[in-house]
Amino acid sequence: MIVTGESKMKTSQSGLEFIAKWEGIILKPYNDVAGLRTIGVGHLIRSDEDFQDGVAITTERAYEILAVDVAKCESAIQKTISVDLTQNQFDALVSFGFNCGVSVYSTSTACKMLNAGNYNSFPANLMAWSKARINGVVTTVPGLAARRTAEGQLFTKPIFEEGFVQWTHSSLQEAQTMLHKLGLYSRGIDGVWGPGTAGAVKVFADQMNISLSQDTSYGVPKDLIDALRTKTS
Repeated sequence: MIVTGESKMKTSQSGLEFIAKWEGIILKPYNDVAGLRTIGVGHLIRSDEDFQDGVAITTERAYEILAVDVAKCESAIQKTISVDLTQNQFDALVSFGFNCGVSVYSTSTACKMLNAGNYNSFPANLMAWSKARINGVVTTVPGLAARRTAEGQLFTKPIFEEGFVQWTHSSLQEAQTMLHKLGLYSRGIDGVWGPGTAGAVKVFADQMNISLSQDTSYGVPKDLIDALRTKTS
């Protein structure tokens, strides 16, 4: 789904897997470079958590823990990023903040330019965060450069093929308004995807014999939007 920073967007499973690919995933407790007990995808084990040494958790559990850990990134994005985001763009931002700290959403040139509506500059501006000071010299770190490149590629990766319309906050509001006019939708015109909108979209698609082969939380066939506009014009 595409939403504004005001809605409660979550990192997708593929986004969690993207982060795990770069951070690494270790299923048994271990001590990190600072000597802190860690498990899964860089999760620091709290005193109230019971992970036994030598006992592995499942990969699924590691992703469940990661989903909780990235919540701080999700919250920071919702507070600081004001433009519409696709799921891929959101996931790329989560990875960026998870690796570099949530302050990047308010301080980095990449995110400042993004908030100004300059989506195209985001991948290139990410590269400023591929450097580290080594022996007093600011140096490009190959691993960081590769991750920033991958995040930029994820950011620009389309969700749908040609012929599908990705949701934006405004386009979802428009669809909700049209579905309401047709008597198919009775909830708030808020531009946020939910069960009410999903049900109304399915009913209308069935009425118009339009196939919904993709995940409608991300978007719908352009034919469905065209049909809605025709029916409510």
